Amino acid sequence: MSVLSFFQPAYLWALGFLSVILFLHFFRRRVVKRMDLSTLRFFPASAVSKSRMKKLIDILLLLARLLLVAALALVFAGLHDKNSPLVALNDPGTVVYTWIDPSVSMEYADGGASAWNRAEAIVDSLIAALPPSAERYCFDHGSGRFVPLADKKSHVDADAGKDDGLVFSGRFGPINFGEVADAFLAHVGRSERHAVFVALSDFQRSTVDAFDTVSYKLTGDNRRVICVSFAPADPRNYSVRVRAGTLIGGGLSAVVYAAGAALDTTYVELTVGDLRVGQRSVSCKAGDSVTVVFDLPPVKDGAWGRVELHVNDPLPFDNRDYFTLSADRRRGVLIVGDSRRNRVIGAALKASGPSFWNSIVQKEAGNDLSYEDINDADLVIINGFNGRSRVLESFITGGVGDKGIIVALDPEREDDFGRSFLRSAGILPTAQRVNKAESGVNPVLTDTNSAMWRGFPAMSSKNARVYSYVAPLAGSALVRLGGGSSALASAVSRNGSELLIISTPIGVTQSNNLCETGFFVPFLDRLARRALTGRGQAEEHWYAGYAARNPFFGGGRSGTLYGADGKLVATWSSQPNVKIDRPGVYSLVSSTGESTNLAVSPNPLEGEMIFRRPDLGASGGIYYFEASEFSERMGNLSNNVWSYRLWALLGLVLCCEAFLWKRGDRGLK
Repeated sequence: MSVLSFFQPAYLWALGFLSVILFLHFFRRRVVKRMDLSTLRFFPASAVSKSRMKKLIDILLLLARLLLVAALALVFAGLHDKNSPLVALNDPGTVVYTWIDPSVSMEYADGGASAWNRAEAIVDSLIAALPPSAERYCFDHGSGRFVPLADKKSHVDADAGKDDGLVFSGRFGPINFGEVADAFLAHVGRSERHAVFVALSDFQRSTVDAFDTVSYKLTGDNRRVICVSFAPADPRNYSVRVRAGTLIGGGLSAVVYAAGAALDTTYVELTVGDLRVGQRSVSCKAGDSVTVVFDLPPVKDGAWGRVELHVNDPLPFDNRDYFTLSADRRRGVLIVGDSRRNRVIGAALKASGPSFWNSIVQKEAGNDLSYEDINDADLVIINGFNGRSRVLESFITGGVGDKGIIVALDPEREDDFGRSFLRSAGILPTAQRVNKAESGVNPVLTDTNSAMWRGFPAMSSKNARVYSYVAPLAGSALVRLGGGSSALASAVSRNGSELLIISTPIGVTQSNNLCETGFFVPFLDRLARRALTGRGQAEEHWYAGYAARNPFFGGGRSGTLYGADGKLVATWSSQPNVKIDRPGVYSLVSSTGESTNLAVSPNPLEGEMIFRRPDLGASGGIYYFEASEFSERMGNLSNNVWSYRLWALLGLVLCCEAFLWKRGDRGLK
């Protein structure tokens, strides 16, 4: 439904001239000449009809002149359809604010130009189509405010990192729409003119979520929001991510994802430092993923590398991922149980990774154990419950947080509280039994190809023997016993993480001879690292553009961050959170001399290729257009106002005026 309104209603005063025209028409003094005629018989009969025609022409001239003045007044007043979405762009008194999404997903280039470059072209077309008197501003991502269009070039160079002719390089990290909304409202508050906020984005799900939280602030009296989407019609994206839990001397696995389209046969390349280690062929169905595994050469602790997918991808930023091989940060271990039996566990962990494991604390499971002991540990190994322990019970049932946990059951104790507690918690099957093997059974690995078990000479250890164990175990088997029917170790999913269970003690015990064989140290090392995987302990993840906890916060030290080229990137001191702007490998040097490498990856959310419309709101004021539709609408902006109709009316009225005036003039002769 059309609702007519005026951009500049003050010009309607010109309609007052209608009264002047009416006054002149009806009250002008007509000159009448009286003539005495002897007879009318020589006058033709058409003279009377011509007199009547002259009166009709006078009325039509009056109407034409009234329409002429009224049309001119309405043209200058800006008659328009108030409900037309883009009509505000025709207002000579409008102020237009443009914001182009700077996120890295705007690098998407399918068929030439990136989404950012196409957005810039539309902004240029929009600015050219605006009335000359309209004010124009664009958002400067560097200063966080709207700047006049005259500063557009410096604005683009600053936040896109480019000059004209170079490829757009997007920003990593979440979109801060709150900052944009505040800058818009602060600027609008200084002006009484109509305001139009034009947001140009691909509107990925994370961007729309941020937009919807503040969109209600942008609308209001004399304010409109126009969303222009550059989401691709058939989006596709290929990416590669290094899987967490990389082991030194073992292997590295990476996952290749194909979103939106199948990945034809190509290859993934692994580089460690400056050395190209190898490559693997890979292909993948649309919407699926595939894992590739690389063997790692002997490298130093803390070495870094990258995995790169070589493919023609419209969104290439996530075709490369970075990693470090074990962090320099050491982990603490808490071993719960009989200290005489468990002393060998601490020795095995020290032997497996002296630079990986730091403090190794042993505690009894009774009153000697406290919550502080668990809080200080990254990995908790429970090798037998000596009676009830409320600390351990609440720790296990509470989801164990970001800590790894290994529980070894004790078949030598008929009253083993560990078994009864895990059954009551729903972690173990209700029916269990203690199995005896007089001659012992060998542990058998599930494979020797995965990163977890690579490096073992054989799948079965002939020297290691298990004489007593508990069965069955829940979860997925990590190590089996001879015959393949029983699991020696299994992983149980619980509260979004894993709990590792071993069916026999892993210390000095009569149930097995594990700690007396060469199988024990790598077996315990691999299980311990597996327990940390996915809990933020195996490898701390850094995402480009996203805030992370400052490792120097509250420690009285500071750190200096250097890029791969050795240039200074940032200095960190006491701030609680820090962030790194772009993916890569960085060197972090503390004020006390310690140095570590940080691998920074792109966040997977930034290339998820899931798009949706913003919430337009029930109150209106927010409009959504696809980029092609918006370009077409801009080419016909005059359709939003009635001026072109009024100008057509003016031309018609002028023609009528000229025609009628000449006809009237001939009638007087």
